Amino acid sequence: MGFRYKTSQRKMYMKEETLDVVCRRVNALRSLRNHQEEGRQMVYVNETWFTTWMHHRKEWVDTTQPNTSATFSRQVHPGEGERFVVEAGGTHEGFIDESFLCYPAKNKTRDYHGEMNSSLFIRWLTSQLLPVLTEPSVVVLDNIPYHSQLTKETRCPTTGTRKVKIVKWLECHSLPFPPHATYSELLLICKENRHEPRYTVDEIIRSWGHEVIQLPPTHPELNAIR
Repeated sequence: MGFRYKTSQRKMYMKEETLDVVCRRVNALRSLRNHQEEGRQMVYVNETWFTTWMHHRKEWVDTTQPNTSATFSRQVHPGEGERFVVEAGGTHEGFIDESFLCYPAKNKTRDYHGEMNSSLFIRWLTSQLLPVLTEPSVVVLDNIPYHSQLTKETRCPTTGTRKVKIVKWLECHSLPFPPHATYSELLLICKENRHEPRYTVDEIIRSWGHEVIQLPPTHPELNAIR
C-alpha cells in the first residue's frame, strides 16, 4: 500500500507507556489467559452513568410523515434530566442480575468516579456480587483508586505525608534513622523498606474463595464488560 516503517520526524504529543505499565499489562493478559484455559469463570466489574433523558443528536425518522406527526420522531425533553450511577458485574453469559446497583448522582459533571468511594464499593462487593457467585471465579477490576486502596499493613508514607507521621511510621516498623535526618532522607528510608503492596479489595475477594486481576492503567479495552 506504499507504507514504510521508519522513524517519525514529527513531534508526538502522546504519553508513552512506562515499563511498569507495560509489565502490568503483560502480566494481566497472561493471568487472564491462564485462568481462561483452566476453565475459571471470569467476572468483569465496571460502573457507568446515564441520565433519564439520554438521547442521540441524530436518529432514523419517517420522512413520509409530516413534522407535526407523532410518528415523525420521538419527543425528547429539554436538558439531560436526573443522572444515575450504575455498578454491575458480568460473565460470558451476560450481566449478573443480582449485582446491579443504581443510585442518583449528586454532582452534575460526567465524571461518575467521584460518586463512588471505597466503602460504598466494598459494601456492594460483599452484599451483592460475591454472595451470588456460585463457583470459584476470577474478578477483573479496572485500575481505579477505590479498587486499589492499600491495606493498612502495606501503606507507606508518600511525598504528601507530614514529617511527624513519617517518623511515627519508621518507629512503628522499628526502622533506625539518623536523629537529624531531613525529610527527603526519611522518605528514602521508607521507600527502601516498604512492603509489597496488597489491596483491601483483593484481600476481600480472595477471602471469599475467588481470584482477582487488577488491570493496568489506561487500558479500559481489556475490560470485557465495556
